[in-house]
Amino acid sequence: MDRVPARRHRVRRLIAPAALTGGLTLLSALAPTAAYARGGGGRGGFGGGGGGGGFGGGGGGYHGGGGFFFLGSGGGGGGGLLLVIVVVVVVYLLYKTWSQRRQARRTMNTTSDRVAHRADRTARARAAAVEAHVGALATVDRTFDVEALKQRATSLYITAQRAWTARDEATLRAILAPVLFGKWSEQLQEYASRGEVNVVEIVDGPSVEMVNVANRSGETSDTVTFRITATLNDYVTSSWSGAHASRRDSSSRPVEYWTLRKNAAGEWIVASIEQAEDGSHHLTDAIETDSWNQKAVAREAVLEVAQRTSAGGASDVLSLTNVSWSDAADRAAGDVSLVDGRFDKSVLEVAIAQFLEEWQLNDGSLDFTAVRTRNRTVMRTAVIRGIEVRELVSREPVVFRVAVAAEGVYYEVDRRTEEVVAGDAHAPRTISLVFTLRLEDATAHGWSVTGVDAVG
Repeated sequence: MDRVPARRHRVRRLIAPAALTGGLTLLSALAPTAAYARGGGGRGGFGGGGGGGGFGGGGGGYHGGGGFFFLGSGGGGGGGLLLVIVVVVVVYLLYKTWSQRRQARRTMNTTSDRVAHRADRTARARAAAVEAHVGALATVDRTFDVEALKQRATSLYITAQRAWTARDEATLRAILAPVLFGKWSEQLQEYASRGEVNVVEIVDGPSVEMVNVANRSGETSDTVTFRITATLNDYVTSSWSGAHASRRDSSSRPVEYWTLRKNAAGEWIVASIEQAEDGSHHLTDAIETDSWNQKAVAREAVLEVAQRTSAGGASDVLSLTNVSWSDAADRAAGDVSLVDGRFDKSVLEVAIAQFLEEWQLNDGSLDFTAVRTRNRTVMRTAVIRGIEVRELVSREPVVFRVAVAAEGVYYEVDRRTEEVVAGDAHAPRTISLVFTLRLEDATAHGWSVTGVDAVG
């Protein structure tokens, strides 16, 4: 019996899968992962979608997928043909990857950037109005000097891009708010794990326009938002192959919205970054140089009235009602509020509203709390529509679970890719949340948020 042809068939059957595997491996090595976040970029992240968002953690997650080829063994001399087919497929995939990169380089701006630049004239008019308001603020608060703020924004932008490219986390930690730094650090580590570096080179700019301001109660709550435009070379290099892959275009002029906030030392740092579509609301938001102060005054008035009517000296304030806390907690709280203003819904709402504002200020991310969710939970522009005391959890200390109906932009992003995995990053929707509130002491200021869960 002639055994040579049989051995040849076996060799062909081994070569074909090996060629396919090797070709796909080569394709992967030659094509580094497209950058998912430029320095100062990403999706801004900025909220949990359905299921267990908020403190309760979230589902979702990102799971990559791939094709599956079943190559039949056949018979006779088909191994040579199979090998040819495999080689053709690999060559085609390599050509397709090269062609897509070439096409990307032909386009100066992405679609989102082109749309964003249509608002350039609107942004200039908005900046003129905001700068006039901020100039008036500067007469009583020198930290709002317009030119100094614009210089600071420019410096932060340039420093951030350079530090991102150099993977200089010490510098990034100094200029970014803790939540934003944590997000960038995670992304840098993800690049490093793949042997990649995201390089961001400033070709021209940046151009900065002050488009929003909020003069809030408390120095560290003040914010200023800039619309920043620069021409960038933004690409990823692979330390394994030396190949480059553009994040979007080989040269692009993206629009981003950078919100600065004062740190404990009174220095302006970067608290939030939104991409063009995410941050366009800053061009139409109410300019809050006065309304925030009025809001703070109104809140203080609510808390002061509540404090004057509190029954803090009572041994068991919850027993001041005959309504069952087990069956009708909302009615019971309303009953107690008649003799102790701390239990009035307006007081509970102050604590909830302040928490939501802090959530939005920290790059929209819930990461400013001690709780770590699987996906990054993002909240934007939340407005409270109603609250209901759902449950008395504890009598000492007093702990409530409060259902909150709100409206805003609320979604989840994958921590690794910055892709939205639940919810909509642009469309406002009704949000159902359950807050856990604890009365820390005998004052109306004592309510604090210790937990929050998304329920739909």
